[in-house]
Amino acid sequence: MTPARRRFLSHLSLAPALLLAGAPALAKNGSGEALTVGLMPYLSTRTLLHTHEALAHSLEQTLQRPVQLRTATDYQDFFQHLRNGSYDLVISPPHYAWLAISDYGYQPLLVHKEPIRGVIVSASNKPLHSSRDLRGGSIAINDRSALLAIIGSQVLAAEGLQEGRDYHFINTVSHSSALQNAVIGKTRAALVNATSLRLAPPDIRERTLVWREIAVIPGQFYIARPGLAAATVDAVRKALLVFEASAAGREFFSSTGQGGYRPVNADDRALLERALPETRRLLHAATPG
Repeated sequence: MTPARRRFLSHLSLAPALLLAGAPALAKNGSGEALTVGLMPYLSTRTLLHTHEALAHSLEQTLQRPVQLRTATDYQDFFQHLRNGSYDLVISPPHYAWLAISDYGYQPLLVHKEPIRGVIVSASNKPLHSSRDLRGGSIAINDRSALLAIIGSQVLAAEGLQEGRDYHFINTVSHSSALQNAVIGKTRAALVNATSLRLAPPDIRERTLVWREIAVIPGQFYIARPGLAAATVDAVRKALLVFEASAAGREFFSSTGQGGYRPVNADDRALLERALPETRRLLHAATPG
């Protein structure tokens, strides 16, 4: 068991902020204040830790300062931390990131090369054959403010299925939980990103069946909080590219299917600007103040 994992497990029952991992060795060496990295809680906390441990370690080594991975209890809690500037670096869904850039002064760094692909899945023993099979049923999602849910509802509406009339979304605590709901038959289906299905435990993956891809959106954004020194922002961007080129980085991008890093482009901006009003409406309604 790694030191980071031991430290994480010791905090599991304690902190509402859900501190995931730190850098005990670097902290002891007095190498500077910790860089906090905020992770959207779209997977279970344990899976988030396991997935991002190598990234945190690489950033520590390159930047020569401690790095702490943090997450939140749910999407609304994450958004409140994002709005409050609680994290130095944030790995965020694209529409949350674009809102943070547009409204709160966050600085864009990089985007995952591979887009986020939203898929609708069912239990393997109860496959979906058409959108009509969703009538009268429910679809498990991570959160209604997720861009996949926003676009998914629009696609289904274009096919004649109205949310609230023909089907209902059921919020769950993570994509992992949404998949579990579909597998055990609690919901007719789940709408999740393909990466979460890829990272799901084998017993869950083997009991799910992908019906269709319903949305393709830009990959996760890496953004820096307003007020973070320009030299630090530049150093973090370079450190991320060092990670991408490393053996650990290649393994990370292979296992997650996220492809590496790229800059934000005009297509990202155009799509996310179109989604911005609905993103604002859903998030501000859910997290007033």
